Amino acid sequence: MRPRLIRHPTRDADAIALLETFLVSGVATVLVIRTQLWATNYPQLGGHGLHIAHLLYGGILMAITIALLLVYLNRSLRRPAAVLGGIGFGFFIDELGKFITSDNDYFFKPAAALIYLTFVVMYLLIRTFERRRGLTEMERVVNALDLAAEAARHDLDERDKQRALRLLDGADPSDPLVAPVRDLIARLDALPPRPPRWPARTALRIRDAYLAFSQTPLFTPLVIAVIVGWGVLSLLVTFELVLSIGLDLGGARPGAESDALSDLSVVNWLSLASSTASGVLVAAGVVRLRRGRVEAAYRSFERALLVSILLTRTFSFVESQFGAVFGLGIDLLLWVSLGLMTRGERQRASVAAG
Repeated sequence: MRPRLIRHPTRDADAIALLETFLVSGVATVLVIRTQLWATNYPQLGGHGLHIAHLLYGGILMAITIALLLVYLNRSLRRPAAVLGGIGFGFFIDELGKFITSDNDYFFKPAAALIYLTFVVMYLLIRTFERRRGLTEMERVVNALDLAAEAARHDLDERDKQRALRLLDGADPSDPLVAPVRDLIARLDALPPRPPRWPARTALRIRDAYLAFSQTPLFTPLVIAVIVGWGVLSLLVTFELVLSIGLDLGGARPGAESDALSDLSVVNWLSLASSTASGVLVAAGVVRLRRGRVEAAYRSFERALLVSILLTRTFSFVESQFGAVFGLGIDLLLWVSLGLMTRGERQRASVAAG
C-alpha cells in the first residue's frame, strides 16, 4: 500500500504584505467609525425596537471577502480582499463592548483597550510568522507558477516576471520542475510595469520625502530631542491622569474618591509602572548617548518606545479610551524614525569597520 505523504499548506509569498493590509484596514476602520460616531453624536440606525448594529456590516463584508477568495483564481483580487476583510473585521471588533457585557454596553470603558490589544496581538503574530524560516523550495516553485498563471489572464507584467525568476533562483536546481518552469517563464511575454494608483503614489511620495529628510543632519538630533521630550511629557501626563497632580493639585480626578495611593486601581499602578519604566529607559539612553555609545542608546530608546506602545498605551486606552490614539500615533512615528536612525548608524559602523 502506498504511504500517504503529509503535506503542509503552501504559503503565499505575499502573505505578510496581505496580512499587514488586513491589519491596517481593520485599525483604520475602527478609528473612522469612532470618529464618525463622535462627530454625529452617536446616532442609532433603526427604530420601533430595532437597532442595526454595524457588526452586521462587518459580517457581510467578511462574507463577501471569503466568497471572492473561494470563487476567483486571480492574484489581483487578493489585496482588495485583504482590504475588504480588514474593514469587515474593523466593523466587527468595534462592537466588542456589547458582547462582553451583560447589558450590551457599547461604551464599556475597557473595550477600547481590549480592541487595541487585539490588534497588538495580531501584529505580533504577523511578525512571528515573518521571522519563521523562509519559503521552502517547493513553495518557491508553486509561487513562481502562480505568478506565471497571470500570463493566461494577460495580466503578467515585467515586475512579476522578474520576481518569479528570483523565486526560482532559491529553489533546488535538481528539482525536475525548476528548469521547465524557469524556461516557461523566461519565454512569456510581459506587460510594462503598471504605475501605482493615486493612493499608493501619495503614500510613496510621503515615504520618499520622509526618507530624504532622514538623511539630513537635522534629523537625528531632532528625533532624539523629541523622544526625550515626549518621554518626559508622557510620564507627566500619566501621573496627571492617575493622580491629578500638577494643575489640579490636591483634587482627585473626576469619579475618584481621592488621590490617596490606597485608592489607586491595578490599572493605575500598571500605568504608572510602565510610564516610569519608559522614562528610566529614555534616561539610560541619554546617558549612553553622552558616553558615545550610540547604538546602545538607540536600543534603550527603542525599548522605551516599545514599553510605551505595548503597555502604557494599553492602560491609556482604559483610562481615556480612544483619546489615547494621538499618543500612540506619536509613539509609532518615533519608533519608525528610530529604526531609520539605527539602520544608518549600522551602515556607518560597517563602512568604518571595512
